[in-house]
Amino acid sequence: MHGPRFGLSWGDGFHLARLALTPEAKLDGRRIEEFFSAHFFASEFWLCYSTIMGSLPQHSAMELRRYLNRTLHMFPYISDMANIWRTPLDQYDTFIEPLVAWLRGHGVNLMNGAFVLDIRFEPPHDRITVNRLDYERDGATTSVAVAPDDLVLLTFGSQAADMSVGSMTEAPRPQSAGRSWALWKRLAQGRPNFGNPDAFFGATHVPNSRWVTFTVTTTGKEFLDMMSALTRSETGSGGLVSLVDSGWLLSLSIFHQPEIIGQPPGTYVWWGYGLFPERNGDFVQKRMDACTGAEILEEVLRQLRFDEQLDAIMASSICIPCDMPYANNIWLKRTRTDRPPPVPEGSTNLGLIGQYVEVSQDVAFTIEYSARTAWEAIHVLLKRGPAPPPVYQAQYDPKALFAALKVFVCPKTARP
Repeated sequence: MHGPRFGLSWGDGFHLARLALTPEAKLDGRRIEEFFSAHFFASEFWLCYSTIMGSLPQHSAMELRRYLNRTLHMFPYISDMANIWRTPLDQYDTFIEPLVAWLRGHGVNLMNGAFVLDIRFEPPHDRITVNRLDYERDGATTSVAVAPDDLVLLTFGSQAADMSVGSMTEAPRPQSAGRSWALWKRLAQGRPNFGNPDAFFGATHVPNSRWVTFTVTTTGKEFLDMMSALTRSETGSGGLVSLVDSGWLLSLSIFHQPEIIGQPPGTYVWWGYGLFPERNGDFVQKRMDACTGAEILEEVLRQLRFDEQLDAIMASSICIPCDMPYANNIWLKRTRTDRPPPVPEGSTNLGLIGQYVEVSQDVAFTIEYSARTAWEAIHVLLKRGPAPPPVYQAQYDPKALFAALKVFVCPKTARP
C-alpha cells in the first residue's frame, strides 16, 4: 500500500512541473539535484522512478525532463509498471534472432567478430562522404572501398562497453579497453558535428554510470515460490521488486517462465541489479562490484529474510555477476551538442544510429530510440518513404495530464 501522492509534497509537484516546462536550451550541463530538495529524493516516487529508469540526483536534468514528458501518463502506476510494455520472452530471442533470420533471408551478409577500426572520407572537408572503411577480423585488417552511392550506417559507443562477467566464485574483473568508443573519438576530432564522446565515456564517468547486474539460473522452486508469496503476485506478473533499504539498492526482475527459448523444464531464470554498486552490502561487507555471484545471491536472500531456505536456494542456483561501467551513461549530464544527429551536417552517405545519436524529445534507454535513429537516418539519406512519427509528448495529452493530476489531488494513491 502506498501513502498519499507517493510521498511527494505540493512543492515537489511544482518543481516537477517547472522542470518539465523548462526549455532544453536552459538545461545544458545542469543536474537533477539543482531542481529538487532532499525531501524529493527521499520520496517513494523518486525511489520507484530511479530504480526503473536509472536516474541519480547528479544526472542530467535535461534527460529527466524528457522522461517526465514521455511518461507523465504512467505516474499513477509508477509502483507496478502497469503501462510499460514487455516482451513475452527475453529481448534477444524476441527481437534479434527473428531480425537476423529475416535479414539473412533477404541476402544480407552478416559478419560476426569484425571490428571497424576506421572510416575514411574523401575531400573536400565541408562534405562527409565515406570512401573507405578498415576493419579487423581474426587478427587480419581489411580495407573496403565505399562507392559514393553506397550507404554506411554506423553505431558507435555502447552501454555494454568494457563489461566483464564473473562467476559464482569470482568477481568480474574490470576492463578498460575503450574500443567501443575509439572510432567515435577519432571521428569527433576536429569535427564538432560528430558530438562529444568524452561526455559519456572515460574513467572519470564510471562512478556515476556503473551498474552491476546479475542473472540467476536455478533448478529449485524455493525462491520463486517465496517471492510469489511475499509479493502476492504470480511469477512474471509484477514489475521490479526494489529492496530500498539495501545498501546496494537492489532491484529484482522475476520473469515469466520460460524466459528463454529452449529453457529446460524445471529450470528458472531471474535477474537483478544494484543502483549503488560502489557501496558495501549490509550482510556481505564488500562493494557490490567486488563480489562473487555467490556473495551477491547471499546478500539478496538475506535482505529478503529468506534465511531458512538460504542453503537450498544457494545449492540449486548459479548467479553470474556482470560489471557494466557505462550501463547508465545515457543519464550523465550533457549539452545539446554532445550527441550528433542521425545524419551529420554535410553527410552524403553516412548515417549514425543508436543510443549516442540525438533524437529531439526522446529518451535513450529504450529499444524505440534505436529504431527511431535508424529510421531517421534512412529517411534523410534516401529522401523517400515516410518520416518517423512524432515523439509522444505526454504534457500535451489531456488524458496524461489528468492521470498525473490524480496523483496530487487524490487523498491516497493506494494500490495493492
